[in-house]
Amino acid sequence: MKRRFIVVPNLLAALILITAVGLSFLESQEIPRGESVYIQGFGKPTVWHPFSPSVTGGTMQFLYNQLFYYNPMKDAWLPWIAQGFEAVDRRTLRIFIRPEAKWSDGRPITAYDVEYTYYVTTQVKLGPGAGCWDYIEYIKAVGDKVVEVRALEPVNYFQLVTCSLGFAPFPKHILEPVFKELGTKIAEWRNDDLEKQVVSGPYKLLMFDDTRIVYHRIDNWWGRDVFGLPAPKYLVLMIFRDNPTSAAQLEAGLGDWNAFFTPAIWELFEKGIGTWFDKEPYYIPWGAYTVYINYMRKELSSPELRRAIAYAIPYKDIIEKAWSYYSMRASFSLVNDYFPQYREYVNVDLCIRYWGTADCRPATDLERARKILDEAVIVDRDGDGIRELPDGTELSGLTLAVPYGWTDFMVATELIVSNLKKIGIDIEPHFPDFTVWWQNIIDGRYDMVLAWIPAWMGFEHPWNMYRASVDPRLPPPSGNWARYNNPEVPKLIDAAATTADPLERKRIYSILQEIIYRDVPFIPTHTDPHWYIYDTRHWVGWPNEKNPWWTPVRPHDVNSITILFGIARKGETPTIPRWTKTVDEGGQLIPSAKLYNEFAKVVTPRPTPTPTPGVTTVTVTAVQTVTTTSVVTSTVTTTRVDTVTTTKVETVTDWTTTTLLAVVLLIIGIAVGYIIKRK
Repeated sequence: MKRRFIVVPNLLAALILITAVGLSFLESQEIPRGESVYIQGFGKPTVWHPFSPSVTGGTMQFLYNQLFYYNPMKDAWLPWIAQGFEAVDRRTLRIFIRPEAKWSDGRPITAYDVEYTYYVTTQVKLGPGAGCWDYIEYIKAVGDKVVEVRALEPVNYFQLVTCSLGFAPFPKHILEPVFKELGTKIAEWRNDDLEKQVVSGPYKLLMFDDTRIVYHRIDNWWGRDVFGLPAPKYLVLMIFRDNPTSAAQLEAGLGDWNAFFTPAIWELFEKGIGTWFDKEPYYIPWGAYTVYINYMRKELSSPELRRAIAYAIPYKDIIEKAWSYYSMRASFSLVNDYFPQYREYVNVDLCIRYWGTADCRPATDLERARKILDEAVIVDRDGDGIRELPDGTELSGLTLAVPYGWTDFMVATELIVSNLKKIGIDIEPHFPDFTVWWQNIIDGRYDMVLAWIPAWMGFEHPWNMYRASVDPRLPPPSGNWARYNNPEVPKLIDAAATTADPLERKRIYSILQEIIYRDVPFIPTHTDPHWYIYDTRHWVGWPNEKNPWWTPVRPHDVNSITILFGIARKGETPTIPRWTKTVDEGGQLIPSAKLYNEFAKVVTPRPTPTPTPGVTTVTVTAVQTVTTTSVVTSTVTTTRVDTVTTTKVETVTDWTTTTLLAVVLLIIGIAVGYIIKRK
């Protein structure tokens, strides 16, 4: 197949410049190249805490870790700061923090850190657990090392699990005095004092300026006896404004781990560069890119106008010319039907009715776009080539914005703008700096933007896509970037997560899909490739399709810290950590099925010799290494996990035994394994 891509001007000059800068940096800072993983990043340093919309790269990946990490390829959870969980009843989950878990200043990580972190999040509406208040009654400490998370009725199991296991605590003894002083202005706090910064992860800030951020490994990190230590002693985040500079650095061997768009990536394979697949599409489709049309702009609120724009998007050209065949068409259903297990969620009849295709991927058709506008009386009344709305408002002076330097986005924007002009919509490309572009999305100061839906593959797909894209309860940047406001949507989103019947869930998804097709709050253009690029010239052992010891992880993903434990310096033999296997295989990964089984067990009625009204005796079976009634994994070395099965009989008061069938069906509906399969 002939590949077409954009040739970057002056690439050689950029290459020479960045090579000189990189070598100068290495020399002046005396950071050994062989002990450093270089990461391409973007966005200047701002703050090193999660209570701000502009968090510095690496903060929540390398400095502040989660209780558990989710591996979508194995549909399993890795206990990290926590060591296990226990379902107390059908709406309450307890998390047990590892006894050895400590902050970098030596103080223990406790349940009170989790509780206070969530409290601050609820006050500033940003931070770990943002949005959980719609589904969670409380997150609180019930002991020094025990966190309890209780769901609201009706129970949303997707959110209960996410808000519990995926939580990243912040040290209360550091946060509390700062929040008491600054309150909701905590975003002004930088947390960049090298002496005072306290973290949970194996890295800490060493130095930074406007061109790079350096983190150094904490060799006495609390988790070294559980997980070992990550291989690199230093992580160097090089900050670039554009893709060409990043590509030049990558080609020169000055970047080990990359999530930037790189044209013709296949041409770099002979230099030691790799991606997950070694042929098209090179990257796993992970999410969706869309054109967001701001609902706050009155002149853009017409569904007919939005539908016409959908038919004017040059989808094929975007994939070929802007994304070098790295992507595929995205479905308006928001279902990642690349994976067979999710295709059943697409209502084919609705796709045909609204878009004329069975997969909800409308064809580019300028004549049809013009006809839709004509029928909506959005016509050119004065003959200047620009259409006016029925009230006379001219469709001019509009912009489609993407960050400057994101060359793939910029090319796609030019292609879209060109086609929209052909149907009488006067729109110009707008390329602000990333920080300006991002703030405009947060504040709603834009006409149209090309961006991603802030949700990706996970155990709750496609529910999380609808939640992130059209739920008005989520403020940007947490979700709903288009600012769509339909009061029926939250009810449907909640119902889909609480129903026990998989057929009912599919029916609800169909209703959500029809709302999206009818109102067109955004226009999905193409899939969001999981931009995972690695270089083997300095570090080896990176996972890929042929060596899938771990999921592909971009450096800015929340679970990216995990990949650093399985790589090795060039010339050394990498060792795959034992904890990357499931508990059944002798590792620490807990399959999602075990999690849902915990909920089933606490509501399973068992007859007792002397029944007592209102009391049910249940049996809780746990895989554990400590004395609790929970699913727990723990290690005392970096390579072995000893597990035993115990049984404990508890007596609990349960007035809702009729929910047994519902929970059992829930398990069937959502405990689906994540299968990676090439087409």
